[in-house]
Amino acid sequence: MQRLGWVFLLVLGACTEQATSPGVCPNFCPGGSIQVRDTIFTAIIERDSAFRGYVQGYQALAMAAADLPGVQSRPFFVLGPMITRVTPKPTDTATVLISVDSARLRLTIPLRNKQTTNLQLRLYRLPLTADSTSDFAALDPFFGGPVVDSVNLSDLLARPAIGDTATLRLWGDSIRTDSAGHVLQIARGDSALLVYFTMDTVEAPFSVPDSGRLAFGMRVAADSFASLSIAANESVNNGPVIRWFYHYVIPDTLPEPDSTVYADGSRVPRFDSFVFDPPNPPLDGLALDTTLTVGGVPSARTLLRVAMPAFLHDSFDVVRATMILVPVAAFPGAPNDSLIIQARPILTDLGAKSPISTTTVGRVVVHPNSTDTVRIELTDLVRSWAVDTTQTTALFLGQAPEAASFTEIRFYSSRASAVRPAFHVTYVKRFPFGEP
Repeated sequence: MQRLGWVFLLVLGACTEQATSPGVCPNFCPGGSIQVRDTIFTAIIERDSAFRGYVQGYQALAMAAADLPGVQSRPFFVLGPMITRVTPKPTDTATVLISVDSARLRLTIPLRNKQTTNLQLRLYRLPLTADSTSDFAALDPFFGGPVVDSVNLSDLLARPAIGDTATLRLWGDSIRTDSAGHVLQIARGDSALLVYFTMDTVEAPFSVPDSGRLAFGMRVAADSFASLSIAANESVNNGPVIRWFYHYVIPDTLPEPDSTVYADGSRVPRFDSFVFDPPNPPLDGLALDTTLTVGGVPSARTLLRVAMPAFLHDSFDVVRATMILVPVAAFPGAPNDSLIIQARPILTDLGAKSPISTTTVGRVVVHPNSTDTVRIELTDLVRSWAVDTTQTTALFLGQAPEAASFTEIRFYSSRASAVRPAFHVTYVKRFPFGEP
C-alpha cells in the first residue's frame, strides 16, 4: 500500500507535453504584429527616355514576312560567291570550268501562325545591289515581277509524311513533298519548318562573271493574316543556304579517256535583312521622347530610372514588386506577332550607352491589337535594390529578339501624369523581435 502511494505521488508530479497546444509562455514571445502594406508608387520612375538604333534589321536573328492590313514586310538576301573553276587533280596546275546543273535553296521558318490557311511563300529575283541602304520603295518594283517559285506551306503540311528507308538515308528524317519538287521537314526540337526549293538553271541562273551570286526576296500570302519569320544568317546554321549541284570534266590524259566528276557546294548569304511599310515612326529627338518605345527596326529600348523610397531600405522587406505600363495604342499584327518585352538592369547609368546586365529580371508577352495595361514582375530586382544601396536603380526594356520584326509598342512616359509608369509594391515591416 505504501509503494502504491509513492507511485501516485510520482504521477502527480510528472510534466506532460502538449504538442498541439499554442504557446503559453508570453515571456518568450515578441510583441507587435506583422504589418503588410500595398502601395502603388506613381512618382517612383523619373527621367525615363527612349532610344533607337541598337540592333539593325540585318543584324537580327530572323526576318519578318507579312501581308497584313496596313503592313507589308518582305525578307531578302544576297548569296555569297561560288567557285567557278576547280583543279581536276591535285597534281594539275591548270583549272577547268564547272557546269552547274541545278540548285536547292533551303529556308528555315521558326515562327508562323498555325491557324492561317492557304499560307504561301513566293520567291523573287532581286538585284545584287540590294544592301542595308535598300528600303521598301526601292525593292518594291522587283516584287512585282515574275515569281521564281512559289510553295503552298499549308498544302505541304497537310500531306502525309514520307519516312521510308531511302528517304531517311537521304534526308535524315521524314519529309513531305509536292509535285513541284518542294520538300518540307519539321524540326523535332522546336517545330520549325525547313523548306527546300529545287531550281533549275533558269530559276537560279549561274553567272560566272558574278561568281554565282544571286539575290532573292520573299513575299507571303494567305486567306488572312499572312505572317511568318524566316531565320537569318545570324542564327547559327539556320539561315538561308543554297546548294549548287555541278559537274566538271577531267581532260583526256592518255591512255585514260575524259571523265566527268559530279560534285556540289553550299553558300550562305553575305547579307540578309527585310524591308517593311509603313516604317516605324521616328522618336521625338535623340533621346527624350513623349512616349516610351520598345521594339521596331532599328530596335528601340526604353531606359527607366527608379527613385527608391528610403524607408524600403531601412525598415521594410519587399514581398512583391510589379511595374505598370500603359500603352498609347495597340500595335497591329497577326496572332503570332506577339511582342516579347524583357527587362534587364543596367550596371552603370551612362544614358543610352549604359552597359546592361546579361540577366533578364522580368519578361512579359504583349499581344497585338490589345490596349491592356502591361505588368512586368520585378520582385527580385527591387529586393536587390532595397538590400544593396550601391546598385544603380535603373533598367532597360527591350524586345526579344531585337529587330527581328517590325512590331513595336509605345507606352506613356512620366510626362503623362495621369497614365505615367508606376510600381505596385507589396512590403512588410520588419518584425521587432525582442530579447527573452
